[in-house]
Amino acid sequence: MKKEKHTGFRNEKLFCFHCGESQVMPVPIRIEMATAIMKAFEKLHRNCEKTWIEPVNDPYSKTEMENERWWMVHGEHGISSKTIFNHLSSFNRLENKYEGFPHDPSDFRRCYLLLKACPHFKTRLHRMKTVNPTWANLIDNWDRLTEMLEEQIKTRQPNGMYEFMNSLGT
Repeated sequence: MKKEKHTGFRNEKLFCFHCGESQVMPVPIRIEMATAIMKAFEKLHRNCEKTWIEPVNDPYSKTEMENERWWMVHGEHGISSKTIFNHLSSFNRLENKYEGFPHDPSDFRRCYLLLKACPHFKTRLHRMKTVNPTWANLIDNWDRLTEMLEEQIKTRQPNGMYEFMNSLGT
């Protein structure tokens, strides 16, 4: 019986969702080389035991700064979640000035997880409206998008969220 693949990308690195090991993917890189590196990483980890557990934050037992640090170390990052972090964090901004918005439910999920890890950002979320018109549309519909994401997570079925996001300009 063939084992299910358990490697992929997490926070811009190759990642094994069984053992938690990661490897930086050098960029820029030719497609052929990237494919070879990904195949080698997958082969290296094909027999890993499931020992890695997704880190969980208890945001209500920490300060705002501690929650922000926790997300920087343990959270799932994407351009859109880094954009929120850069605009709403009160300390130690990330290196690059991010302006990206979530383009699909996976991107939105990373933003959702950031707000779970840093709940104080929820009261500041309206500030994202000034980034660009797409962010303004997303923020105006944030509660609906959150409901749709939670439904997708629960049912594991598409529910029109991607199409709704596209109608908002993503």
